[in-house]
Amino acid sequence: MDKSFPFKVIALLLGIVACCALGGYMLQGGFTWKAVGYFMLSGALLLLLFRSISFIHKKIDYFIDAISNDDYAFRFPSDKKLWSSSADLSRQLNRVKEVMQQKRLAMQEQEKYYEVLLAKINSGVLLVNESDHVMQTNQTALKLLGREIFTHLTQLESFAPELYGILRTIRSGEQQKAVLFNEKERVELLVQASLIVLRGKAYKLFVIHDVKQLLDEQEMEIWIKLFRILSHEIMNSIAPITSLSDSLLQLQNNPDAAQTLKEDTIHGLQVINETGKGLLSFVESYHRLLRIPTPRKELLDPSDFLNGIILLCSHLPYFSQVQIRLDIDPDAPPLHADANLLGQVMINLLKNAIQAIEHAGIPHGEIGLSYQKTSEGNGLIEVSDNGPGIAPELINQVFIPFFTTKSDGSGIGLSIARQIVRAHGGRIQVQSAPGQFTKFSLHF
Repeated sequence: MDKSFPFKVIALLLGIVACCALGGYMLQGGFTWKAVGYFMLSGALLLLLFRSISFIHKKIDYFIDAISNDDYAFRFPSDKKLWSSSADLSRQLNRVKEVMQQKRLAMQEQEKYYEVLLAKINSGVLLVNESDHVMQTNQTALKLLGREIFTHLTQLESFAPELYGILRTIRSGEQQKAVLFNEKERVELLVQASLIVLRGKAYKLFVIHDVKQLLDEQEMEIWIKLFRILSHEIMNSIAPITSLSDSLLQLQNNPDAAQTLKEDTIHGLQVINETGKGLLSFVESYHRLLRIPTPRKELLDPSDFLNGIILLCSHLPYFSQVQIRLDIDPDAPPLHADANLLGQVMINLLKNAIQAIEHAGIPHGEIGLSYQKTSEGNGLIEVSDNGPGIAPELINQVFIPFFTTKSDGSGIGLSIARQIVRAHGGRIQVQSAPGQFTKFSLHF
């Protein structure tokens, strides 16, 4: 608005006050037409002030109404023929409109970007308000729910009561599983919930995953890594065999090399024999991964079982240089497992811990071996050491078949360990901090 407008308003007010004062002063000496003239002039000034303020008020009201209705097509005239304050006000309102219009267009572009991004996500997304109305969703969510339109959580009550109950009661940061029966199949879902605040209002954001799809993606990733390792190992073994074979054939066809043919042939056959045996051993290791027998479970005394594992590992080099602490929770449940299979797992973990401490040259190596009761009442075996730890970029690869950081390792020990623990209905996890510790946890 024109900076002179407030001064004009003040001038009009002063003029009104002055005219009224003069008119009143003249009335003290009796009625005169001059007094009437001053009062009429003050009335005219008051009318002019009212019209000016009313005009500006109407223009601002029109501006606010248009913006509220997302109408940006208007434009106030601002040519110089108009009253200067009106022209200045029009120009500034037009400028505000243009700025808001640009911001609105930028927000619309951003919303379109998020909509495209949301549509590309392989997981279902639901944004729900406090009244359980679905404010935003994506095609993946509609596909998982088997619905073309989904506007309120109560729509789930008729065909997915379990999922409906979870969405109503799940807390922010939690995740729960639910089973949904659609027209084609039984679908197992994993639901994750988050609480977000938008424009002062609280919303729940649900991310819904198809468990089978997640497992398929993880399994495919593992197979790709496995094929890479298999290809690498086989090619490394076949390459020298092919190279030696070519060299021996060339010697065979070269009459000048008759004297060295026998010696080179014997040496070449020895290398081929050793490489072939290494390749057979590698393939046999792969077969072992696929031949995990069904566990024959029995009740084991945790103390006797773990003390037996320590005794079996006592012949290992460097064993005497390591202190092993055994901790058995007397309230922990009995260990229900196959002693032979679980024994393989524990020997491998204990052996790995001792070797890690040895290779790192740690003078006061310590290994913790414990059996505890979890908060759910289940059994938990933990093997921890103060060795060199595992690098963060490698920790997710330790269970991949044939992955190893040892020069003489096969890379199948931990893979077999995971297979055995899974066959028992449990799971194995690893935690590590480089230079501090490594801990394997076996949940049963």
